[in-house]
Amino acid sequence: MSSRATSSALWLLVLLPLTAGMLAADFFVVSTAVLQARSSSWPTVQGTITRSEVETVRSNKSTTYRLKLAYTYSVAGQSHEGGKRRLYSWSTGDLEPVEALVTRYPVGASIPVYYRPAQPSEAVLQPGPGSAELFMLMFMLPFNLLAIWPWIMVSRSWRPEPPHVPTFVREDGSECVTLTEMGTTLWVFLALGGSAFLCGVLGGVTGGHNAPAIVGVGAWGVVIACGVLTGRLSSAWRKAGRYDLRLHVQARSLSLPPVSGRKHRLDLRWRDVRAIRVDPPVRGNQRGSVNRYPLTLEHVTADGEARRETIDFFLREEQAEAMAHWLRTHLDVGEEAPEERRAAQPRARPPGRQRLS
Repeated sequence: MSSRATSSALWLLVLLPLTAGMLAADFFVVSTAVLQARSSSWPTVQGTITRSEVETVRSNKSTTYRLKLAYTYSVAGQSHEGGKRRLYSWSTGDLEPVEALVTRYPVGASIPVYYRPAQPSEAVLQPGPGSAELFMLMFMLPFNLLAIWPWIMVSRSWRPEPPHVPTFVREDGSECVTLTEMGTTLWVFLALGGSAFLCGVLGGVTGGHNAPAIVGVGAWGVVIACGVLTGRLSSAWRKAGRYDLRLHVQARSLSLPPVSGRKHRLDLRWRDVRAIRVDPPVRGNQRGSVNRYPLTLEHVTADGEARRETIDFFLREEQAEAMAHWLRTHLDVGEEAPEERRAAQPRARPPGRQRLS
């Protein structure tokens, strides 16, 4: 079995149980949202509020509030006790909307109770869809994206491996290589997950989770808009060659894109590039579980000063070596600058004097 197949098999062993857990959580959230939407057609009976107060939940970092509710009702002569205003409700960092709910449902008040026909013990006071379910679906979105992304990577690993240096030619005749591995899909995933997280946090702080459904619809509109705009911007940047390393044969120039810490493009003349090498791997995190291989070049500035520049970091050493070989072939340079090669060469000893017999 190839190393690629072995790696994919190991990923599958990890992903299958995680995906099963995510699907179970999604099923619970979606089924609850559907049931809440259908509750508007449930039969009603009159009930009585027996408890209505603000419950305060304090932690080290924050304080949240939620409605603590209880009511009694009777269906077909059988008494039941409920405690849900909706099938799902959120805590909030804003006390005012919770106090408003306590005022709306005072102890002793007679209120209509919507109960589930197939299970009369399950009931709500506020039927129909609302923001709570929409924000719950939004809360699950980042986790679903995290679960989907490894599957995308595994599927890509089974595709035929592309050449280590996938070059293409642009309209100006320059030979190009796209350096960044942050594809449009990843940028869209990050935008969707990040905006969903921020909207969820803002909804919790401002009490939007307990607001009418239009608030949740608006929040979802913001999330979708962030994903669409990010996708279009990323595609436009890639089409414009923002992340392309460009090799101009006629102009004999090399243009490095704004990656690996560069804020702007760096244009170099071929004759100013002295050496191209793959440096020792750099640890990607504190635990050192991920290595990145930096591809660097040494060039001479307009002031005659020698300077090193990182072209990019590669996750695989063979990719970095292939890129280095491709550039050395075009620029006609080696791993070391000419003066370094001369200094490393042993000096020839002067011929010894011949002894007279």
